[in-house]
Amino acid sequence: MKAVIYARYSSDNQREESIEGQLRECTAYCKKNDITILRTYIDRALSAKTDHRPDFQRMIKDSAKGLFDVIIVWKLDRFARNRYDSAHYKAQLRKYGVKVLSATENISDGPEGIILESMLEGMAEYYSAELSEKVIRGHTENALKCKYNGGTITYGFTIDKDKYYQIDPCTAPVVLEAFTRYDKGATMKEIMDYLMENGVTTVRGRKIDLNFIARMLKNRKYIGEYSYRHIVTPGGIPAIVPQDLFDRVQQRLETNKKAPARHKAEDDYLLTTKLFCGTCGAMMVGESGTSSSKGRKYHYYRCVNTKKHKTCNAKHKSVRKLPIENAVVNAVMAKVMDDGFVEYISDAVMEIQSKESSVLPALRKQLEETERGITNMLNAIQMGIINASTKQRLDELEERKKDVELQIIQEEMKRPMLAREDIVYWICRFRTLDISKLEERRRLIDSFVNSVTIFDDYILITFNYKEGETRVSFEDIESSDLSSVGGPCGVSLKDLKVF
Repeated sequence: MKAVIYARYSSDNQREESIEGQLRECTAYCKKNDITILRTYIDRALSAKTDHRPDFQRMIKDSAKGLFDVIIVWKLDRFARNRYDSAHYKAQLRKYGVKVLSATENISDGPEGIILESMLEGMAEYYSAELSEKVIRGHTENALKCKYNGGTITYGFTIDKDKYYQIDPCTAPVVLEAFTRYDKGATMKEIMDYLMENGVTTVRGRKIDLNFIARMLKNRKYIGEYSYRHIVTPGGIPAIVPQDLFDRVQQRLETNKKAPARHKAEDDYLLTTKLFCGTCGAMMVGESGTSSSKGRKYHYYRCVNTKKHKTCNAKHKSVRKLPIENAVVNAVMAKVMDDGFVEYISDAVMEIQSKESSVLPALRKQLEETERGITNMLNAIQMGIINASTKQRLDELEERKKDVELQIIQEEMKRPMLAREDIVYWICRFRTLDISKLEERRRLIDSFVNSVTIFDDYILITFNYKEGETRVSFEDIESSDLSSVGGPCGVSLKDLKVF
């Protein structure tokens, strides 16, 4: 296989050396598995909580060229710490035949491995959220004292040694000039042109633009208002702009504000890449259309072969979006509510974990043999058998024991074992989801559903575990009631509108 390596470290007390460690372990993994490395993508001092990472986006774009088969990461949290970003980009990569593999978390290729991977991603997201809370606590303490909390310094201010805001004598007059000119009738573009002619740049020395002017004219820091999250302190920092001037500018901004453009929002089709036509096997994709008589908009899934080649003669070439999604959500929730299902998945994940690492058993065996050797040497010493060789051998065994114990700790850190109660807790948390919410419906489907196939008289839902299939007839869909599990209203055959 041909592979690329993706490495990343955030600014959370991590250093450049962490990149080298990631690359070293990923390279060793590729060598062990006879995988050819084509190149590396590296994002430095960038968090994985979002997808705004230059090399990450470059890698996703390059995946469409078909140059590589897999992306190797040190751990899954290097790829993403957000379940939805992870699911979105992995689905995109699957279209191009590219997989994401972890060099240190040996997740099996079987269906249960998908659930284990989802759990590891959930743990990474939990760590990210916990870290964020700790940062917020520290920032809140600063905010209560109206101190600077990091980030780009607001234009017009400087920060003193105690992290308090002070007026910058060089740039504050520029701020006041911009407010005064706008108050007297100048447009934002005229103000921008004037400032550019006078050599004004941003705090980072970049060229100013209209967004810079707009943000400046709306920034309440200039009237001395300090704000952080829910903490707002009027007069918390020195004011640059008088209150009456600021109020007049806000009034003029409101008057000149144009109606926002109406953008067509793309509807979220939850079964994209998972829904297939049972007749021809092709993927069914999300589409929308408007009724010519009533002007009502409809959303549905349609077999691609009925569009491009018109080679599919399925009875149901298209199905309505919401009813089919509701039926799948209902089927998944029925599984999650089943205690037997929870026990089965827990057993399966525990079994996978016991097979994941072949290194730990070998290391523990080495430790056992070493301890046995130390015991034998101590017994020999007690029996009076002691010489220079005995002491040297005992020292070697003690040193080897420390080395093996360290390797075991490192290996356990790479592959943390999930306790059975943690697995049960993780699955049972899905029972409390509000499946009327889009994000929680997506989370449910991404975690448990492998594929959905539509046949003439029924749909076949394949889950992410062995022999995990559920057949739902259209009559069952008609009689189902999603409200029984806290979801939207039931689906009727009339509503399904298969055509």
